[in-house]
Parts: sequence; structure tokens; C-alpha cells
Amino acid sequence: MNNNTILKKITIAHTFKHFEIKEIFKAGGADFSSSQVKTFMAGSQNKNYIKLTDEQLESFLNGLIVYSRGATDEPEMLPKMVENYIISQIEAGNSGMLGEVRCLIEDAADAADATETTENES
Repeated sequence: MNNNTILKKITIAHTFKHFEIKEIFKAGGADFSSSQVKTFMAGSQNKNYIKLTDEQLESFLNGLIVYSRGATDEPEMLPKMVENYIISQIEAGNSGMLGEVRCLIEDAADAADATETTENES
């Protein structure tokens, strides 16, 4: 199985759109245009097909980790996986779960405020 096939299988499994694939590559440190992403996804018989290198696949996989869980240096950024889950719960009308999430967010904000106050007093 070549790198392009691996990329295709991952993107199909996660139902990523081309703009999301571009974002994932960028999060992994490789900035590609939309047309370049489409060439990676093209079939090997297509005249625009470009073979994905190991380094490019590694960038995609590293970006997928950041895209799914959020950057470690930006903990205030909501990971896409969490955001998508919350949106799905909103669409499903699951108010009980959304109330729990609201309480967790408020508790986290209170804890962050308490930590900040303690650090400022020191």
C-alpha cells in the first residue's frame, strides 16, 4: 500500500473534506494548496497524480494528531473532535449532556481563575 492510498483511506474513514485535509497538513507543518491536496487524492492513472512522500505523510499524521486533540502549546484551542462531538449533541437535542459540558466548562474556568489569582499573589 503506498502513501497516497493510506492518505485516501484515512480521509475517507474520517470523512474529511479537501479544506480539512489542507488544514491537517498545515497543522503538521506542511502547507499545501487545495490543488496540491487534490493531486495527492487523485488516482494513479490521473495525469495530475503526485506521489506522496514519507515526509509528507508524516506531516499529515502529525497534523491529524493536532487536529484531533488540539495543540499542546495552545490548550485554549478546542480540539476539532470535541467541537464536532458537542455540535452533534446539540443537533441531537441532548440537553442533559450539554448541561454537563456547561458545568465542566464553568468548573474549569473557576479553577483557572483560582490558579491565576494564586500566581498573581505570589
